[in-house]
Amino acid sequence: MPVLLAGALSATPERWIGLPPGQQRLACQSVWLVAAACAFAALPWSESHSATGFSIPGFRFDSAGSLFLIVFATIGCCAERWVRPGGRLPLASAAACLAALADHPASLMVTGSTALMLALPGRRNAAAGCLRALLFAAACAPGPLPASSPWMAVMAALLCATGEGRRTPDCAVAPLLEAGCGVLVLCRALLRPETIATPGMTALLLGGGMCLALCRIAIALTTPRGSRAIAGLAMLPVALAIMALGLLMLAMTEGSILTAHAAASVLTLDLITLWPIAAAFLCAGGLVTEGAGSDHLGRLGGLILFAPRLSGLLAVALLALTLLPPTGGFSVLWLLVETALGLLPDGFTAALPSLTFLLGLGVIVALSGLAVLRLTALLLLGSARSPRMAACPDATWIALFPVLGTLLFACLTACVPGGVLRLTTPFLTRLTGGETDAPRPPLFTLVGPDGLSSWMPLGVTVLLLLILLAIRLLQEQAIRARRSSTPARRDILPGITAGETVPWLGGLPTREPHLPFGEPLIWSGLDMAPSSLKAVLFPVRTLPFWRRAGLRHRTGRTLRRLRTLIALATPLADYGAALVLVLAALALCLTVLPS
Repeated sequence: MPVLLAGALSATPERWIGLPPGQQRLACQSVWLVAAACAFAALPWSESHSATGFSIPGFRFDSAGSLFLIVFATIGCCAERWVRPGGRLPLASAAACLAALADHPASLMVTGSTALMLALPGRRNAAAGCLRALLFAAACAPGPLPASSPWMAVMAALLCATGEGRRTPDCAVAPLLEAGCGVLVLCRALLRPETIATPGMTALLLGGGMCLALCRIAIALTTPRGSRAIAGLAMLPVALAIMALGLLMLAMTEGSILTAHAAASVLTLDLITLWPIAAAFLCAGGLVTEGAGSDHLGRLGGLILFAPRLSGLLAVALLALTLLPPTGGFSVLWLLVETALGLLPDGFTAALPSLTFLLGLGVIVALSGLAVLRLTALLLLGSARSPRMAACPDATWIALFPVLGTLLFACLTACVPGGVLRLTTPFLTRLTGGETDAPRPPLFTLVGPDGLSSWMPLGVTVLLLLILLAIRLLQEQAIRARRSSTPARRDILPGITAGETVPWLGGLPTREPHLPFGEPLIWSGLDMAPSSLKAVLFPVRTLPFWRRAGLRHRTGRTLRRLRTLIALATPLADYGAALVLVLAALALCLTVLPS
């Protein structure tokens, strides 16, 4: 198998094989990508035992195993380091691939626990890693009650998705590997015939996935550590997968096969299109941390000026994680919303939980966009905030091969979501428990569970490219018209022009900035996200009278004067009451006299 070959190549020292420096790492990364491509191509025949020819006691090549094999193979490709060969994480990825193919609870427990133990963090968080491995083993082992194992699987999936980001670049993708093991054991528990979905389990999955996404994005918005911010944003596909499994259990409980098929499609697209992007994003973040020599966001910045190749791939991964069209994340989000709308009951009171879930999805999209904007401003834009960042070298294309290959695989599969669902038909059929009456989806289009709504990401991408091409042509025309005159050379600093050598640059010539709209006057800092939220939620300029005229002091002074007047009028209150009673008696007498 390619997985075993990649694990053996990763664990073997370079001097034993005799390849040139770096060629062994490149071979390992290529084998990992070949394993992912072979698993993806073998998905239509994954349930046929005669077609695969894979027979090891305790392991079997099935549809669920091949789907998770794609995930763990891409993680293993991103775990291979060009600078520091070897390490524990490629071996952990190989063990996770074997866990994906495990058919017996004992083999799943051994291989999955081995992967989690190999991916253990440092001494400070080693207890949390051991607890994840313990819960994983407890979820694999059959419990005393039939319903105990699914509950343990749910708890293991939620706990495995809480892994923190690693400062060491060699272990950058470890949180995604731990989360993948948790989702794997949860899927295996749901595929057991004795598993019964309960409302409490469904509510725990939906609520836990929503809280997980919100907490992770909140960490990405507030933390000053780059590894934690990158890991917080990269865990968004994990939360979407957990919510998709919750919707699948809810649809199976209500007996809606078409909606269950749509929820299983959400899980499939999330694993194939978003998880590789998250792995590439974590790997690129590790390269940034290694090149900058610091994990603090306040010491980074200006990556686009010093490392254009690395910053370009990082920007592509950030764009794909925004869940905005026409990325693959929006396809997953669109189908997730369509699935939730398909399960919407009649009546406002009964539909209130579903409406709350949809509102939470909107909040997640808004906050994830803000987190992407924060990381873009702090990592890519601006100028270097430390001398070490100013000396950050750009990564070579060979070092960026796993990031580039993983992003290309994810982007190609995101353009053909219908084709991906066609290839994963055996997994969808097994997960939903039977065939559906829905027609085969088109190659480039996603169809909702109602059969009426559809989404075509490739068409929207082509339309956006045409609009950008038209804008570029207009810009070129304006530039040609401007070149007819002789413009003055643009000053970078007073008295210094582009191409001039200055002493404080160490003999390096100055150059024009890469930003298309010029350098801004003020660059954002670490408090960009809290300041933006404060400006939106608590606008100050809408109440200038409150600040400038002292409305609070004037209101207090008026109330004090009113209290003084009331105190002075208290002795006259008795006389006033007597006068009112006399006037009322006179009025009654006048009304009685005519009668």
